[in-house]
Amino acid sequence: MNRSSLFTALRSAVEPLGYSFASGDPTSAATTIRNYPTAWLDTPIATAVEGLNEGSISYRISLRLLHRADRETVLNPETVWEKTELDAINLLHALSITSGVIALDNVKL
Repeated sequence: MNRSSLFTALRSAVEPLGYSFASGDPTSAATTIRNYPTAWLDTPIATAVEGLNEGSISYRISLRLLHRADRETVLNPETVWEKTELDAINLLHALSITSGVIALDNVKL
């Protein structure tokens, strides 16, 4: 899977959950994100390349599910945590059945 396929797969997985998708250096997130909730992808790091002609590339990624800090979030943060965790599980499921995704390893919530 190349970078553009990775971005397309992630975008396709997060948008049905109600998230917009953005990517870049984590220091630019505050100036880049225009609406919430957003799935923010830190710059992917290629960790392995296999095959010469039709090879595959493995990436280490960090994807953050971000929500606006509004009154409800401040007063009842557990509600947002619960929704975010469920969204993360649904996202992982969507990615696991996406064409081109071979494995999801070392997942941390």
